[in-house]
Amino acid sequence: MSFAGITVQPDRPVLRAVELAVYESSALFETMGIQASIHSLELDPAAAIVQQLQTTPTGGLLILDLPLELMETVATQANELKLIAFNVRHSDAHLRESLCLDHFYHTIPSDRMYFDALGQFLIFRGWRKVLVVQGSSDRDFARAQSLVQSLKKFGASVVDQRTFTLSHHPDDRDENKPEFLTGGVSYDVVAVIDSLKDYGRYMQYSTRSARPVVGDVGLTPRSWHFALERYGAPQLNERYREFKDDELLSPQVAMTDAEFAAWSAVKLISNSINSRQEETKLDVKAILRDSASQVDLYKGTRGSIRHWNHQLRQPILLSTADAVIAVAPMPKFLHPKHYVDTLGLDEPESECQHR
Repeated sequence: MSFAGITVQPDRPVLRAVELAVYESSALFETMGIQASIHSLELDPAAAIVQQLQTTPTGGLLILDLPLELMETVATQANELKLIAFNVRHSDAHLRESLCLDHFYHTIPSDRMYFDALGQFLIFRGWRKVLVVQGSSDRDFARAQSLVQSLKKFGASVVDQRTFTLSHHPDDRDENKPEFLTGGVSYDVVAVIDSLKDYGRYMQYSTRSARPVVGDVGLTPRSWHFALERYGAPQLNERYREFKDDELLSPQVAMTDAEFAAWSAVKLISNSINSRQEETKLDVKAILRDSASQVDLYKGTRGSIRHWNHQLRQPILLSTADAVIAVAPMPKFLHPKHYVDTLGLDEPESECQHR
């Protein structure tokens, strides 16, 4: 049997996380006679994508860490070649819903998963009146829409949505001041959508009313964090920092969400191999289709693939820069089949319906 973890990474490598996952699985691979190899492919967007993808080893995984438009192109062409590909960077809904490819999977959480976690936390704390402050880009508008849907889903009230711009024109300066944008309305919390994380960093301690700030600044939903202190997470963070003797990292460094997604993709396969010890060939697609395939995510529950849209179900961390405040799903948010499915689009809500 052969196994290959393949990274496609033009500008934001997740290679270290893939290397960690293969390193942690090396004993299992050796026992089962699996030759694990890692290939780093830097795609040239100007050249034929199909020909570049055809150079990857048979039976491996494509870990796609690409800009959004190139991600869609590569995922579509990899799907035509029946290559298993994982999106580890983008949380955009349309990659999971309208694109909906048979061989395309997502280990990075979706926007709805992130915002559902935030919405649950706000309701759990009793902060039901939310002022949404958002940027003017298309990306910010799409993400703000997802946030509003999540807030309403769990019973929060959006008291207003206000938009800031990054204009430096003197006429816009006063209207963009945080005190102005957050005045004239009553709220329990300010939710900031700022994909560029430029304007939003000035919101904390600058709101008209003294209220918490959440979203892209302040209390933020994350899939991984260096300060998670339960479920074996400190040991995983330590391995990430120290498994390469020549590249030791400082104590406050952890995997980014993209790196954690890449690590999760490889570990999902390696953790699920034991149930197929009698097979003579490693069938990655069969592993991903099997509802029994799971991965220990060091967040209190195992992760598995949602069969309808190929999204990895997983808990979401609510964190500040230096602490994890809570892990969602929050208590008392129930689901008839799997409690983590309170985060993100459930099967009846999803446009994508893989079988």
